[in-house]
Amino acid sequence: MNKLYGLLLLICAGGAMFLTILFFAQPAPIEVKMVRLDEEMVKENEAKMKEEEKRQQAAHAAQARADLEKRLYRCKSNEECIIVDKDPCGCARGPQGVTAINSDLSLEYSKLMEKKFAKIEVCPDVASKEKECSPKARPVCEANRCKIAY
Repeated sequence: MNKLYGLLLLICAGGAMFLTILFFAQPAPIEVKMVRLDEEMVKENEAKMKEEEKRQQAAHAAQARADLEKRLYRCKSNEECIIVDKDPCGCARGPQGVTAINSDLSLEYSKLMEKKFAKIEVCPDVASKEKECSPKARPVCEANRCKIAY
């Protein structure tokens, strides 16, 4: 058994010697081809990555706004709804200036409106007398959605 084991080791050693000689007998070293990156290519790639990150952030923000808007108007009873200004001018802008939302989300709604209307606007002097702005207007929950009833 020891002779067989020794013979096997001798064959392996011979094979290793043969492969080593074959490797070093090559006329040239093994070529490794690599793409050479210059500074312009690196900057272009970084710009693409930043653009993709901005696009993903914008998509995420848009999805978050859409989810918030769905939740803003969702309700189960009239008590959950309140009338709020949809525009900094409110009823002075007319019926487009007000809406009904879920009262639990009034803080989120205020933050959303602050971002949307960051600049100061000049409002009309006279408030609208239309039904959405009349004293009879009240928030109601119809079909699980906050609305203004008159």
